[in-house]
Amino acid sequence: MDIQDIVDELALSLDRSVLVNDLNHRPIAASAQGDVIDAVRADSLLQRRTTPEGRALVERLQIMHARQPVAVDMSELDALDRLAIPIRDQAGPLCILWLITGSLPPLTTTHYAAIDAAVFLLREAVSRRLPPDDSSARTAVFSRLLSADGAVARRAFNDAVTNLWVERGAGTLVLAVALDPTSSPIERVAFARQLDARRTQGIFYLGEREATELFAVRALDAAPVVEQIQSEAASRSLTVRAIGTARHDRRHDDLRTAVDQSVAAAETLQRLPRSQRIADISELGSWLMLSSIPADRSQMALFSPAAHALCVEGDELQRTTVEAYLDVGSQVKEACEKLHIHRTTLYYRLENMPPIVRDSLSDGFARSTLHLCLKLMRLWETRGLV
Repeated sequence: MDIQDIVDELALSLDRSVLVNDLNHRPIAASAQGDVIDAVRADSLLQRRTTPEGRALVERLQIMHARQPVAVDMSELDALDRLAIPIRDQAGPLCILWLITGSLPPLTTTHYAAIDAAVFLLREAVSRRLPPDDSSARTAVFSRLLSADGAVARRAFNDAVTNLWVERGAGTLVLAVALDPTSSPIERVAFARQLDARRTQGIFYLGEREATELFAVRALDAAPVVEQIQSEAASRSLTVRAIGTARHDRRHDDLRTAVDQSVAAAETLQRLPRSQRIADISELGSWLMLSSIPADRSQMALFSPAAHALCVEGDELQRTTVEAYLDVGSQVKEACEKLHIHRTTLYYRLENMPPIVRDSLSDGFARSTLHLCLKLMRLWETRGLV
């Protein structure tokens, strides 16, 4: 997201106008202003500068150096009161976020969560314009873990390991939480920041890829972490579409491969023709392979004539029967339980399959290919590709 997008999203979340000034008191981005505006705000936007009186007030209150939001009494300028939120990185102040509070309802806890998320996003957006720093503070280190510069990412990972925030090897788990893309970036980051701030499971927020939030945690058991993530999302009425996980390989000197794998797992889960929406990359090997095959129904006859016969020329009952039978490793009892039929019925159905299907079921390699192709067709159908 660019700075203007963040400002617009925050204004929508707060239902009030938003302005971001640089350190020279010039507007960087402003939302639509609506009805609540005064002469100071109007002049700032029209003239692209802050009045000398306004600059003097900001400097007298030392807002740029504040570590917390500052409530600003604007009565001496005959203007509406403001809330000034200084945005800083490890090197110092970057810009100031301004909200008009006078004549408007008080900000709520939900509003402050949105402001915190916007500050995080603005810090990232403004910092990208500046030369990178080498700060060892946690937020700075984690912001560099996913750097496109391999040397920077490796140095950040080493710093994170040294500080015991993560560890080399399988003890570090990366989670990619894919949320409903219709949710706003402010909502998603507020959710992620809350998990990071709570620290009950030691969850560290790494950043966002599209509508997927990325986290790292030192944990051998993923279940408690996943439970906390799902609980926090539910409390915010956010829909979790999938959670993909991956563990760090101690042969790697950064976290980027594990992040890429967790994202791939989350993306694959969203395409699967089943209800499971949580899985580790290590559990998805077959699906990852199938996902890489271009959708082309005509190829099915080459891959497995038996699968083509069932999916294209056969009926759904035959297809479902064979798929369930193969899903349970050709175990008759388990297949009957899955299909809710009697053993005799299953034998009758299998005996009356097309000859090419019966031949495939009696050959180990052809049977495996048939099973994979049935799953491939389900995958294509789920994705609307055939």
